[in-house]
Amino acid sequence: MKQICRLPVLVMAVFMALSLVIPFTASAEMVKKVDNFIVIMDQSGSMAWAKAPAGHQKLDQAIDATILLDKVTPELGYTSSVAVFAPYKVVSDPATYKTGSLGSAATSIDPPFNNMTPLGDGLNNIDPVISKLSGKTALILFTDGESNQGTDPVAAAQALYGKYGSNLCLHVVSYADTPEGQQTIDAIRALNGCSVVADGKALVTDAAMTQFAKDVLYEEVAPKPAVVVPPPVVVAPAPAPVVTKEVITFNLLFGFDKWAITDEMVPVLEQAKMILEEDPGVTYVISGHADSTGPEAYNQGLSERRAASVKDWLVKNGISDERLETVGYGETRPKYDNSTREGRKLNRRVEIQSK
Repeated sequence: MKQICRLPVLVMAVFMALSLVIPFTASAEMVKKVDNFIVIMDQSGSMAWAKAPAGHQKLDQAIDATILLDKVTPELGYTSSVAVFAPYKVVSDPATYKTGSLGSAATSIDPPFNNMTPLGDGLNNIDPVISKLSGKTALILFTDGESNQGTDPVAAAQALYGKYGSNLCLHVVSYADTPEGQQTIDAIRALNGCSVVADGKALVTDAAMTQFAKDVLYEEVAPKPAVVVPPPVVVAPAPAPVVTKEVITFNLLFGFDKWAITDEMVPVLEQAKMILEEDPGVTYVISGHADSTGPEAYNQGLSERRAASVKDWLVKNGISDERLETVGYGETRPKYDNSTREGRKLNRRVEIQSK
């Protein structure tokens, strides 16, 4: 005896496989945090003429740090500038940042001898430069915090924040070697939580300066994955009626061991109904068929039930019962190869044919 298996109802649509493709990328995208940055350097006597070997003064260290900052900063369209104070001077006017511009400006600094430290005045003097810039500005101050002349530096920094608000952030790179100098630097840093704390003696390696540049100037953001839009679902059209001069035949395909009318069959049945209505005098035979899976006697009954379900639908939708005759052929009239899955699917059918 043949074994009967239960399979899903045949779905009369073909779906293409869909996949979401996320290309691999090796590096993150660099995005700038600010639109502008200004390096302002303290060239007062305490920075340039302290007791240290030539080339190792605090100002020398600040110049080396600026050169290193120049080396690790990517060109992201910033506007940059370099200035000094004690006395105040703009060493390089604001311009689109290019690698090498900071280093060139820094190495040109030649401080006067033993000058006083007007730190507050230096912050006041940089104001006109900031005012000509648009967007967010990072002010990077290299200093030891000493201030023995002019405006109170904490008050000057506070005035800048009051004028520019969130469009300005002051970052102090400290070379302090006295409690008073460090106290002034700490007070300036405390004015705004955006300020990045940095010690000049620590910013001597590429890694340390790169991290400082990221903290102040830019960040690395993972790029958004490229999404390939999946192709639209392609749905196979319902089988169209086969029309000949004398005989009209419709094919309805059923799922395994199924005889109930499904929504996918309705368009075909509605076309059949329209043709049957065109000539009320013609009568039709509705023949049911099955594939060879299962016992022959069972398949005979299954084919009869399929024919009857089609007749019931047509009668319920206005076709006279007297014009319709049903017959079941079981598995005896295969049109396709029952040894293949596709052939068995096509043999599970009902045909409507004029007498």
